[in-house]
Amino acid sequence: MISSILAQVKITQSDLDALGKVEWGALWPAWLAGGGVLIVLLADLVLPKSQRWLISWVAFVVLALATASTFWMDMPKGTVFQNMIAADEMSRFLAVIVLGVAALVVLASPDYLSRIGIEATGEYYALILAAATGMWLITVAAHFMVFFVALELFSLALYILCGFLPRSVRSHESGFKYFLLSSFASAFLLYGIALIFGATGSTGYSQVQQYLTTNHVTGNNGILVLLGLAMVTVGFAFKISAIPFHMWTPDVYEGAPTPVTALMAVGTKTAIVAAFLRVYTGVFGPIGDQWKPIIFTLAILTMIGGNLLAVSQQNIKRLLAYSAVAHAGYLMIGLVADNSLSRSGLLFYLLGYTVMTLGAFAVVMAVEGPQGENLQISDFAGLNKRHPWLAAIMTICLLSLAGIPPTVGFFGKAFIFGAAIQSGGWNIALAIVGIVTSVIAAFYYFRIIVQMYAAQPAGEPEAEPASARAAAGKPAPSLAFVLFVAVVATIGLGILANFALDWANTAASVIGAISTTRGS
Repeated sequence: MISSILAQVKITQSDLDALGKVEWGALWPAWLAGGGVLIVLLADLVLPKSQRWLISWVAFVVLALATASTFWMDMPKGTVFQNMIAADEMSRFLAVIVLGVAALVVLASPDYLSRIGIEATGEYYALILAAATGMWLITVAAHFMVFFVALELFSLALYILCGFLPRSVRSHESGFKYFLLSSFASAFLLYGIALIFGATGSTGYSQVQQYLTTNHVTGNNGILVLLGLAMVTVGFAFKISAIPFHMWTPDVYEGAPTPVTALMAVGTKTAIVAAFLRVYTGVFGPIGDQWKPIIFTLAILTMIGGNLLAVSQQNIKRLLAYSAVAHAGYLMIGLVADNSLSRSGLLFYLLGYTVMTLGAFAVVMAVEGPQGENLQISDFAGLNKRHPWLAAIMTICLLSLAGIPPTVGFFGKAFIFGAAIQSGGWNIALAIVGIVTSVIAAFYYFRIIVQMYAAQPAGEPEAEPASARAAAGKPAPSLAFVLFVAVVATIGLGILANFALDWANTAASVIGAISTTRGS
């Protein structure tokens, strides 16, 4: 009977043999994080209301295991699943960032949700797990279809998470705006992929790279490739919040729940920058002279525009949103410079950006009130007198974002700018613009520090409800742990910069060598 069924669905013995040779262990993080979605939803269904608090811990344990699994997953140093998934050191490096951040966001969420009056539900944590799964799959994608499916997986989860606050009009606006504009960007991206397929006959990274290596980009096929490249760039630029495709960022970041904003600011940027690295320096490497001027221009506009727009902001989440835009410009310097130092420096910068941005948003979570108040920069006035340790953590994270030594942010910028100078030519202009705009950024970061230490609060804070501990500077132990991890990593990665850079260099060594990897 089994043989007759196999015959009807046209499955041959060779297909079964190939299935047995698939290296399933290369996807341990995805199996755990994706399976965690089902576990969390099941826990939400069976646990009584009095024990719903356990759901967040289930999600945290799943993500912690998914992060740890990167150190025991199979690493064949090639591609698996018919050359659709990259299993290499870069996969491991980025898994630690994406899944680790998702785990810390989950840990910080229960206190925040209870303070704003939302019951801890399985849907919220399941969506975070789904988003984390999609983000990591993007970082390991070696095929445009895998990339697009993973992109939509985490985007759909984030649409809902942005609009998760039931009584907040801004949250609903945030979710709808992100959904609407992101859909347009996805359409550009998908059409660009279709044009590339029409020109090259494949959507696999290695096949497209091989085609571009052996064929001149001329004639009708050359036009299709260039049009596809332009449209893919629009999609990427939107997702990374590059100017002029950034308009959604401040509104979405401001309206979304703050833990979700932190996940977007860090996880989304990490995933898209990883895809940038694999696609542009790898797949489109043979036609670098076609795309580097575009990314060069986007980097200049993003660094200047992001920092100038941040100067006038009064809302802390909007300021950090424009800060994230500016940092996207710094990250794009690593793409344009395109040498070994720029690639490892870019990954190092991603690691540093992750911890310092997460730390800043964690402080915002601790200060934010139950109705979304205390988010103006003026609300941070005198924070040092009320809660000195929160002010100290925020100061360290802001100094790192500004690139002040000995924090990790200083070394991240030093590696990126140094790589641009090393490349020579017009890339030196990128380093100059980066240094000048970093000085501008220092102004608005120091404005917050001055508010915390030198300004006087407008009035005495009102008596807080019992459910608003974090608004009074007494965050729950879980949120305090997130703050501790972020500030220790911000300082520690600066002190141990050489060690972290060596790890990043090992991870970056696989970039640009997609076509030499083996299939499953």
